[in-house]
Amino acid sequence: MHYRTAIGPALAFGNQALSSTCNFLTTILLTRALGLEAFGLYTMAWLPLHFAMSLQLGLIVSPMMSIAESKDGAEADAYYTVVGIHQLIYGAVAAAAIFSTLSFATGTSGPLHDIALPAAVAGGCYLTQDYLRRCLFARRRPACILLLDIVNFGLRLGTLTALWHEGLIGIGNALWVLAAAAATSALCGLGMVGPYRWKQDIFSAVTRRQWQSARWLVLTEAVQWVLAYSGLIVTAGLFGPRILGALRVAQSLVSVMNVAREALENILPPLAAKALAQNGPPALRRVLSWALSVVALISIAAVSGLVLFGPWLLHWLYGDEILEFGWVITWSSFGFPTALVTVVLACAFRALEQTRSIFLAVLAGACFSLVAVYPAALMFSVEGLITVTLLSQLTVLIVLGVLVARISELWVGDRPPRAYSA
Repeated sequence: MHYRTAIGPALAFGNQALSSTCNFLTTILLTRALGLEAFGLYTMAWLPLHFAMSLQLGLIVSPMMSIAESKDGAEADAYYTVVGIHQLIYGAVAAAAIFSTLSFATGTSGPLHDIALPAAVAGGCYLTQDYLRRCLFARRRPACILLLDIVNFGLRLGTLTALWHEGLIGIGNALWVLAAAAATSALCGLGMVGPYRWKQDIFSAVTRRQWQSARWLVLTEAVQWVLAYSGLIVTAGLFGPRILGALRVAQSLVSVMNVAREALENILPPLAAKALAQNGPPALRRVLSWALSVVALISIAAVSGLVLFGPWLLHWLYGDEILEFGWVITWSSFGFPTALVTVVLACAFRALEQTRSIFLAVLAGACFSLVAVYPAALMFSVEGLITVTLLSQLTVLIVLGVLVARISELWVGDRPPRAYSA
């Protein structure tokens, strides 16, 4: 029993490590094949997708990861079927929105207009595949997730490498490859997330429960996107796609370390929700304390490695063109511990379904970023952008810490579990 309890999180972490590593390899391949300026345009094309992903996390995925823990058997099958319908509708709307944004908002003669269709198709396929992965996380089927990742990344990296070798790779072709790989993986996943059970009488109740949990989370994720990507948008507007591509590449080594954050986001919410449901707030506090201990060890190792070896590794992977931006990785690494601790503290509010507190914390950080990012970029260039990003993340963490300290249930003795709502 203890072996099965340990092997699930271990496999889940391994899946996230594979995913982050393959995304990192994709960045290396595309940067070397396209060059910094074209890679900057590719990054701009993905910005609407990242926004759609943020909304999906708030509307569908985060509520599912917490609510599904209280369901089992036929009830769970019916619940996942309803949420799957939500995802189907959302994926279609998101793909249409991505196409409209890149087609019309950037102008018919803009560089992004010609890649609007492949970007929209890639976005829809990517959103669907990511939802299926998260659903399998919630259903505790890490071996199935591993299979989906092998299919997705194997097709993606293999095809992109072949196109690069033949000199045929471009932004549009790369997006079509990502779309095909994600679609193939998603088709495999459809047969793994079942069984499906349609119960019309619970559709309205499940939808209301989802919205009750999602109403603050979707706002939180939207504001979180502003917090995370406002610097990149300002970079693209002030300095052009080449600097944007360079900044994104320089941060890629930090991004691959985010395997720990992604693993926490997939593993910790179900564990926290289960602890709260079975043994009340004291059990939730113990789970969070354990998570913070793990985060401290990971943060020390990651920041030390990035500071000591990050700039050298960046030059070795990407070549001389990125050499002048090596300092970015050192600065950016200090945001890594902040991000991990933020995920852990946010899990307390998600388990309690008090998600308004997460929104308030992220809103505080985003407001600071919106006010400071443009003046900082004008006065201090890229250095100002990164400094504002780090201070914004710290603002979110401070507000969350204050709000967690005010949850009286976490700091008292054992109490019987009860229902918690937003």
